[in-house]
Amino acid sequence: MKDTHLPCFRIKPDFYDALAHHLAADFEFWASLVGADGLCRLQLVASPPENTSSGLPGIPFKKLLLPPAEPLWSWDGKTFQSPDPQPRRAVFGVALCDLQALWYLDQVFAEDPLYQERRQHLLIVGGPCQPADQCRCHPDESPLAGDLFQTHDHIWSLSNRGHAVLKELAKWLGATVDRPLPKPLQVPKPRADIREPLFRASTGSAIWQQSSQSCLACGVCSAVCPTCYCYDMIDHTDLDGKSTRQRVWDNCFFSTHAKVAGGHDFRPDRAARLRFRFEHKKFGFGPLRGRPSCVGCGRCLKACPVDIDLDQIAEQLNAGEA
Repeated sequence: MKDTHLPCFRIKPDFYDALAHHLAADFEFWASLVGADGLCRLQLVASPPENTSSGLPGIPFKKLLLPPAEPLWSWDGKTFQSPDPQPRRAVFGVALCDLQALWYLDQVFAEDPLYQERRQHLLIVGGPCQPADQCRCHPDESPLAGDLFQTHDHIWSLSNRGHAVLKELAKWLGATVDRPLPKPLQVPKPRADIREPLFRASTGSAIWQQSSQSCLACGVCSAVCPTCYCYDMIDHTDLDGKSTRQRVWDNCFFSTHAKVAGGHDFRPDRAARLRFRFEHKKFGFGPLRGRPSCVGCGRCLKACPVDIDLDQIAEQLNAGEA
């Protein structure tokens, strides 16, 4: 975890009420709650939760920054219209791995105006988490994004915006303390790493075909991943002539993902698609090549209906299994 010694303050018992009152006029409140069905979901709530330790929502808060179907513009036959303004949202209880994922997305979409608009309207408040069996996070591996990080008795400032919020609430803060951000409440299972030259040499390995045989190409791994961001452009034209362009989630396991004009498909089978996903989770993509995009949240492993495990594949490659 980078910059673990951030400005930290003790908080007074009524701090959370003061924080909610301070933000209520401008922000919607979002938090992860476990429903009656036992599933954890990020959802709109009436007030910030005082319980700062929450589970990971199945769909991460990237859905607030990159909606599954995002209007880019519409045309009514005479003029183009921009999307409606985005609400301001405060998201509470965000785990460290999702703060790392936010930093990654911030780099990818640094010049994307729609992402940046939503990002400016988002206040992120982190909180401690209890890792589940599938979690493989590395708290010290990647930088964090976000604004505040709270426990039941301390709060840290992670950004200038977070510092400004705490400045407004100074009367509900106690003394500053030299205290690092808390790490996960238990040490997760370490993630399996692999050297890139070894991965490059695995192009013809039978491991990819064997590992992909059970794959359903459902794409749930990418849907729940906090750093997967592939999208497609879809145009809709109504009978009255109105047209809308949307940016929608795409998925590297879909058969059309790598298909180009003329019908050529760069990854025509599931083995090639699995290897493509493995590569970009372990080694990053584009300008971020060399930095893994996997933050170890374990969502893909939990969601996969056939238990495909990228770490298990890495261990097989490291062991030289053909």
